[in-house]
Amino acid sequence: MTRPNATSASGASRWSLRSVPISETSRPRRSRLTYNRRMRYVRQAGSDPSFLLKALGEASGELQRAFYGLHPRELTRQGRGMDDGWCLQAIPFHMRETERGFAAQFKAMLDRREPEILHVDVDDIPFPEDYEDTDEDEVLEEFHYLRRRTTYLLWDISEREWERGGIHPYRGRVTVLQLAREMYQHDLEHLWQARRMIEALAGATR
Repeated sequence: MTRPNATSASGASRWSLRSVPISETSRPRRSRLTYNRRMRYVRQAGSDPSFLLKALGEASGELQRAFYGLHPRELTRQGRGMDDGWCLQAIPFHMRETERGFAAQFKAMLDRREPEILHVDVDDIPFPEDYEDTDEDEVLEEFHYLRRRTTYLLWDISEREWERGGIHPYRGRVTVLQLAREMYQHDLEHLWQARRMIEALAGATR
C-alpha cells in the first residue's frame, strides 16, 4: 500500500516527534456519562483498510475546519440533550487523549505478538478542569499531528498485519483492523456531534 504525501493539508506542523510522547501506561480516563453508547445508530464501517485509512486521515482536518472562526464563548457553552455534559472545547481534547491511547494499542500489537493492551475509554467526557485552560488551536493541531502519525504507521503494514491481535482487559482478543474501524466510528460520532452543537449555536442567535 502506497503511503500518502507527507505534507498535511493544514501546512507544516509545529509539533516534533519528541514533543508529543505516546505513553502506554496512561491511566484510563474517568467517565461520568456514556454518551457514545447512546449513539449506536452509527453504521458499522466496512473492512477495507484503504477506505478506513482515507477516512482516518481526513478526520483531523475536518475537525479543524469545523472549529474555524468560533468565538471563545461559543467553545465553552454547555450542550443540551444528547450533548449534555459536553461543550465544544471538550471535543478536541477528548479526541487528542483517545488518539494517544489508540496509537499505543496499535504500536503494541505491531511490535509484539498478542500483547496485553490497555483500555481506551472512548466514552469518557472530560472534566472542565482538564481542558478549560487549553488553547483550542494548539489542541486541534496536536490531534492533527498525532492522527497523521497513526495513519502513517498503518499505511506501512501488510494485509496480514491488519489481522494481528492484542488482548484487551475487558473484550479479549481484538485485531488492528477492528481497532481502526472503531476509530473511524468514533471520529464520525464526534464530527457529527461538533456539527450538531455548532448548528445549535447558530440557531440560538437567530
